[in-house]
Amino acid sequence: MRKKSKGFSEISLIKFVTVINLMFAVGGFYFALISRSQSVLFDSIYSFTSSFFMLMSLYVVRLIKKGEDENYHFGYGSFESLFIVIQTMFILTMNFVLAYFAVKTLLSGGAHIGVDAATMYTAISVVVCALVYVILRSAAKRHVSPVLSAEAKSWLNDTMLSIAVLLAFFGIIFLPETRFAFVVPYIDSGMTLLFILLLVPQFVRQLWDNILELLNSAPPANIQQELDAVINPFIVKHNLAGFNAYSTKRGRTLYVVVHVYLNKNRTVKTIDRVRKKMIRAIRKYWHYSEIDIIFTYDTTWIPLSSMNNLSQNI
Repeated sequence: MRKKSKGFSEISLIKFVTVINLMFAVGGFYFALISRSQSVLFDSIYSFTSSFFMLMSLYVVRLIKKGEDENYHFGYGSFESLFIVIQTMFILTMNFVLAYFAVKTLLSGGAHIGVDAATMYTAISVVVCALVYVILRSAAKRHVSPVLSAEAKSWLNDTMLSIAVLLAFFGIIFLPETRFAFVVPYIDSGMTLLFILLLVPQFVRQLWDNILELLNSAPPANIQQELDAVINPFIVKHNLAGFNAYSTKRGRTLYVVVHVYLNKNRTVKTIDRVRKKMIRAIRKYWHYSEIDIIFTYDTTWIPLSSMNNLSQNI
């Protein structure tokens, strides 16, 4: 059942993560100057810009909870998908920039960096980023929040990059006295590049999914099947001829139009009673939903494609 949960509010979590991001940004800039590490510098820039997106997500979430108004009659659900598209494009751009500099450094013979204080900073970064990721991932499931889900993936990205930097620093510390000393200049850039290659596909998938939502594509098949399962008992119970459900999902908001076909004339009072029960059932299944249920006895106005599918929903 997809509905809002108790506990820390979505707004509170966004504010908390914004503060953590800003702290990492300030600390990262300082330690990047000390260590002369491109990875640490990138991490600090990433944290600073992520703070900006977190503040923007705060505004987006408030708009969504506000609901429809005179300017947006169907609410602000599409703003969530648009925001995630912009945020994901930024993350991908940052990863591609870092990958470019990592390759450039590798081709130029690597780089020697300072690791003493930066190792401590990066170790703390790994622990904190991992904890924030776990918190956000759990909260995203409880709140059914695409914004928190996207932020969780962003923090996972940051965690993996921090691990790459930490492994690089350990290698730089312990390998110079071994026969593998020749790889030391390549460790920082090499590990960072590896993790970028592993993480980019999930952000590409996230970008594509939200672009499809903006284009009003149908939601995943499991959602369509579950929605049909919610509606079908009403069709059977009230001896109706059948139905067709059309839906699209933008962000956390599910938009649903249901055509219900009558096999005999019913009173408006009877139809309204069934409609209210169906709407309550759909909203119990999916809390953030906009629903329009149309009952019809004369199907001549229904598109032929809809009528062809009617037999599947009887």
